[in-house]
Amino acid sequence: MLATIAALLLLVGAGAPPAADRDAIETQVTTIFGPYKRQSNGVAAWDYPIYSAEVTALIARWRAVTPQDEPDALSDGDWLCQCQDWNRRRFLSTIISVGMTDRDTAEVDFILDLGTNGSNGSRAGRLILKREQGEWKLDDMVADDFPDGLKLALQQTIAADEALVAGSAE
Repeated sequence: MLATIAALLLLVGAGAPPAADRDAIETQVTTIFGPYKRQSNGVAAWDYPIYSAEVTALIARWRAVTPQDEPDALSDGDWLCQCQDWNRRRFLSTIISVGMTDRDTAEVDFILDLGTNGSNGSRAGRLILKREQGEWKLDDMVADDFPDGLKLALQQTIAADEALVAGSAE
């Protein structure tokens, strides 16, 4: 199944980036998934300094309205690996393709091997990176947990959390 997903992702790829951009984009992807290869420091994925200004603002809004007494749609798992458990010694992120949709937007198709035993140890997805002030930042992510993108999931969860708060205030 992962081979089929990878083949489909390759077919949808955008234009190739210049070599310097490709190196910077691949370095950022390594940074994004790097924490999964190190000893856990207890920092949640939403606290990593990897997001675009727009996503950072959405995260701040989400954090402001997240219920304190129960998990919401986004606070019950890790966004980036789409998992709760992984083996840091065997975790592997693989870039399948890197394409540019415009000068400041890159799309990176990836596969993660969580390093765990079992049939649910792999994930595939797409990162959308935006160049902001000369750095590549994560602007969206499309994957099984976010089929319409992380940004839309944030917007929908913010709306649901705000409705929950408004309903409990009445």
